Amino acid sequence: MTDPRPGSFPARLAGVALVVAGLACGEVPTLPEGVAYISPIILASPAVALGDTLRDSLGVVTPLKLYGIDNSGDTVRNITPLFIVTSIPGQSVHLTPTNLAIGDSVRTATIVGQVGTRLQTPPASLDVVLQPDSVSASTSTSSRFPVPTAGEVTSVVSLGVSVTSPPTSTTQRAGVKSIIVRYAVTRIFPATASIPDTTLVLIDDTGRFRLPTGRAATDTTDAAGSASRRIRAIPLGFDSVEVSASANNLKGIPLKGSPIRFVVTTK
Repeated sequence: MTDPRPGSFPARLAGVALVVAGLACGEVPTLPEGVAYISPIILASPAVALGDTLRDSLGVVTPLKLYGIDNSGDTVRNITPLFIVTSIPGQSVHLTPTNLAIGDSVRTATIVGQVGTRLQTPPASLDVVLQPDSVSASTSTSSRFPVPTAGEVTSVVSLGVSVTSPPTSTTQRAGVKSIIVRYAVTRIFPATASIPDTTLVLIDDTGRFRLPTGRAATDTTDAAGSASRRIRAIPLGFDSVEVSASANNLKGIPLKGSPIRFVVTTK
């Protein structure tokens, strides 16, 4: 279970480095329109449903994108990229002339982008999955912070969920990978409790939390359809905390069972 992969939602890039046109005598050559670099492929979502078109988190059909960048670091948008499906063997997705990606087979597709003959992106991964219809808790929705272990002042409780697709005539209900699950601290009881920032936070598998407050987090379902975040707190000064976990299908519609509400008490 990981954070959404780079490139798996708007404004994120599918990779970590810009692609440079090549080096000669220490200078970066430029292509037409002043392009010196290109961004990695920008995916609207980490997954596309089988038989459907890639959509953003609101369910809006969204093409593959990449941007050019000139030597001054400014974005060059009026370029015409070429996208190529490189996953083999067999079909995974196919691309329309307007750069829409349509899921053909349940598997992971790899796609590269090109501008001209000299610039190519690293491969971007796009999972083709069955359309999910439900989300449910995989850990208790009512629990208690354990007593901190020796030498520690905080305690941690896991908040797990499972995203699944409906059974068919030939398959059973199954977990769906690459679905983004959003966690948020929604209420603290009593409402008058004063809790310093970062002493009650949602953390990932490595113990990191999202600034500035740590009260929101995301995870992406793994191959079994599972996602999880943990709530970490100094269990003093409040009675309980409520955390919601929500997920949509790949058309932007909330899944059955969403949001899930977890309540963790200190007593």
